Amino acid sequence: MPAYRSSAEADIREPVVARLREIIPGCRIIHEINAASFGNRIDVLAVGDDTLAAVEIKSAKDKLDRLPAQIAAMANVSNLVFAALHEKFLHEMHGGFYPPNEANGSTVWTWPVADRKGHTNCSTEWQDRDRWKKPLQCLPIGALGMLWREEVQQVCRGFGIKAAGQVTMEQARDHIMWRMTGAEITRLICTTLRQRDCVEGDQPIACAA
Repeated sequence: MPAYRSSAEADIREPVVARLREIIPGCRIIHEINAASFGNRIDVLAVGDDTLAAVEIKSAKDKLDRLPAQIAAMANVSNLVFAALHEKFLHEMHGGFYPPNEANGSTVWTWPVADRKGHTNCSTEWQDRDRWKKPLQCLPIGALGMLWREEVQQVCRGFGIKAAGQVTMEQARDHIMWRMTGAEITRLICTTLRQRDCVEGDQPIACAA
């Protein structure tokens, strides 16, 4: 476990990774990746062939003040957005337990697993809303921002664009959106992230021939 990560967070991160592998079989797990900008970092990202699932973890030692902005950033780049929260953040009402308002816009997972009544996502298992079963097929266009400059310039070279190494990020994204379908862009982003060398995460996954 990295020195900067608390044991309280690690206790939640491990089951989060296990659950993501169940939801997206064959996915690549990447830890601490920027969500298109350096202002918001995704705690755990699962990269499937054509799906991105992003998770923000809040342990017992954390606060929720930044969670709404973090959820918005994840929703701008991924099909699926989860908030994995320690049970201390749940609200007890009418004999049941419910997620905090700060988690709106995400599917909430609660740790530790306990026998609770109330919100379906805070019950005896890490239950999920039906939303993750039928996510939007195309990634949000903001997901193109997760690609590095050299990655999008390489795509432009494939288009046969002259001086592709000199195009700006904005120009490169424009070329990609003009020439590729939503399905092609989604697979491009996922393939690139599955192949990229990362500081912390699963080994890169080679593209199938």
